[in-house]
Order: sequence, then C-alpha cells, then structure tokens
Amino acid sequence: MLRDGWMRRRRSPRWALGVACALAVACGLAAGDARADRITDAEDLFRRAKALMAENKYSEACPLLEESERLDPQMGTLLNLAICHENIGKIASAWGEFRAVEQQARAANREDRVKLARERAAKLEPRLSRLKIVVPPEAKVEGLVVKVDGEEKAEPLWTGFAVDPGTRTIEVSAPKKKTATLEVNVDQEGATLPVTIPVLEDEVVEEPPPPPTVPIDAQYDANRSRKTTGLIVGGVGLGALAAGAVFGVLAIAGDSDAEKACPQPCFAGSREAAEADAATDRALVFANMANVAIPIGVIVTAIGGYLVLSAGPTSKPSTAFVAPSRGGGALGVRW
Repeated sequence: MLRDGWMRRRRSPRWALGVACALAVACGLAAGDARADRITDAEDLFRRAKALMAENKYSEACPLLEESERLDPQMGTLLNLAICHENIGKIASAWGEFRAVEQQARAANREDRVKLARERAAKLEPRLSRLKIVVPPEAKVEGLVVKVDGEEKAEPLWTGFAVDPGTRTIEVSAPKKKTATLEVNVDQEGATLPVTIPVLEDEVVEEPPPPPTVPIDAQYDANRSRKTTGLIVGGVGLGALAAGAVFGVLAIAGDSDAEKACPQPCFAGSREAAEADAATDRALVFANMANVAIPIGVIVTAIGGYLVLSAGPTSKPSTAFVAPSRGGGALGVRW
C-alpha cells in the first residue's frame, strides 16, 4: 500500500510541474553560462585590440574588434572599430559605423558620443568612393540580382553606394541566366565609378535523354520468352497438383486398408493390429505429401498463369488489305 501510494504521488500533476520548473531553471542557467562566456571572450578581444591600437597596429586590431562586436555588440566596441577601419583606409566601413554609433548614442542620450560620431562621419563623407550600377536596356531582365562582395544590393541603391577601396567583386545573376562575375578596382577617393552590367547569357538546360526504346522484334522475343516461362511454370504447378491428388487418393486408400485389416474388435499386439498400424502410417505419409504438394501446385500454377496472361503479343499482326470484288460489288477483306 505504501509503495502504491508513493507511485501515485510521483505521477501527480504537481510533481510534473516541479520537474518542468527544474528543467527550465537548468536551461536558463546553461544559457546564462554561455552568455557569460561570450561576454568574457568579447571583453578579452576588446582589451587586446585596444593595446594594439595604442601601438598603431590597426591592421591587427581590426579583426579582434570585429569578433568582439559579433560576440557582444556594444557601442564602445563599434566606435573603436570605426576608428580602426578609418586608420586602415576602409573609409566606407568606418563611415557606416560612425553613423550607427551616432544613432545608438542618441538613443542612449550620450550627447558626447553623438557629437563625436557625427563629426567623424561628416569628415569622412567627402572621401567616400561609390559604385554606380548601370543596366543597359538589353541587359535588363526580370529578377536581376547584383551582389557586391557577396552582399546583395537592391535596385534603389544602384544609383550609387559607398564601398571600401580595393578590388570589389560584382556578381550578376538572374533566373535561367548564366551568372556573370566582374572585378572592379576602386582606387580613387570621393569618386563614383560606373559599372555596366553585361547581357547575361541564357543558361543551357540539358534535357534528360529519352528513355531507351526496345526494338519491336526484341519486345516480341521477350514476350515469347515470358509466355514460354509461364507455360513451363504452369506445367510444373499442374504436375504438383496431380501428384498431390495421387497422394491424397493413396492416403484415403491407406486409411481404408487400415480399417479392413483390423475390423472390430481389434486386439493390440495381434497381426491384424500390426497390419492396420502399418497401413495407417502409410496413409499419414501420403496425406502429408498431399498437404505439401497441393498448396505448392496451386501457387506455382497461379504464377504460371499470370506470366502467360500478362505476356504481350508474341508476333507481328498480319497486314490487312482490302480487295475489290468483281463487278464493283461488296468488298472482301483478307488477313
């Protein structure tokens, strides 16, 4: 009774609710630990990057700040990243980051950073290099997609968007068209460089090869082979049925012989009883053989019949022609 009552308490809704709460707390703690690890790593990267910037090693510091910002986005990290990018010549990246810092600082009521970010962005703006996407009428197709360094640029930006100096990779694609790749060298600050989109070639769609055709004569041969196999299999099945019928008759005869060998009364140990037992044993053997042969014969015969009936034509049909009768009467048809 105590054990049964204990089991009922374990299955109660209150117990299930307690387990669910415990699991939720455990998951929350695990998520908190993961978040703490990310913050720790981001802080470590930030400190290392600041030390490198103090030594004017901006090329080494920028990747650390980028990873720190990815792990734990912070306004201070983004501001230092913008300064770092400015010092290595990534003017467009720095300008965009200063503008983002300005918006974040305004939301946080940090007027000092709003002023700093706005002034730094305004100072960089005249130095921005831009790309202008020019699409001739013959190159304009539905679904045209333009990507710059893997980032898609929507059509409203095609009139001009800021990019960092260096070699920029432009990828142009459209449905059912071959993708075209262009490389543009951006080396002049404050200039807008037009990029003309080429006419995309049609994508070659390989049609699947037609299914192999079986020659007519080969098909007739296959049908004949299938029908012949069916006849053979059916013959074997009929033979098994016949054998089963014979064994059945022998079993019935053996049973009859047993009754005749030992009419009532029949005493155990007598010669008549021994003959009856021998006849009964033979009848049982024949009965077992009939029980095996008849089902097998039915199944094999059915398989043979299916093969025969499902086989297609085994020869070409004769060509029919119409011969006019004499005197313009009725027409006769010969096959």
